[in-house]
Amino acid sequence: MRLAKSLVLPALVALSLSAQEPGLDGLWHRTRVDNIQAAIQACTADMNFITRPIARHKLANVNPAYQKVTLSITPQQVSVKLDDRNPILMPGNGQEAPWTREDGDKFQVAAHVAPSQLTQTFHNDEGARTNVFHLSPDGKTLTLSVTVTSPRIPKPLTYTMTFGR
Repeated sequence: MRLAKSLVLPALVALSLSAQEPGLDGLWHRTRVDNIQAAIQACTADMNFITRPIARHKLANVNPAYQKVTLSITPQQVSVKLDDRNPILMPGNGQEAPWTREDGDKFQVAAHVAPSQLTQTFHNDEGARTNVFHLSPDGKTLTLSVTVTSPRIPKPLTYTMTFGR
């Protein structure tokens, strides 16, 4: 009986503490953002004068500085809601699923969940985007690192946004 108590009590305490640890789930509000326009200018600087403004316009339209992010992660499903847009729903097992952006562009999207990190990938025949949501060790800060690649732009577009609870 003593052995059972000595094993069960620490296990219950550990479970209780792990349930209280902050996670990725929840509503996050933006606290900082890189200069996305400068990042777009830099990644398109080497393009010719005809295609450069077209690429800059399209990249600016699909890379806004989100004000808030809502994450919900279960074993069955991962949901990422950016501002007031419809949530992006992905299987919790990492498999790809079809998704259509508000402008009609179609993608395959997947989510990979690791401790303190969610990696969301989008791809189609025009390029790819990776969103890495990383939780700080204290659980108070969520950093979103974005990388956009395409055969149509000479360098990847990269920037970060930081969110707090």
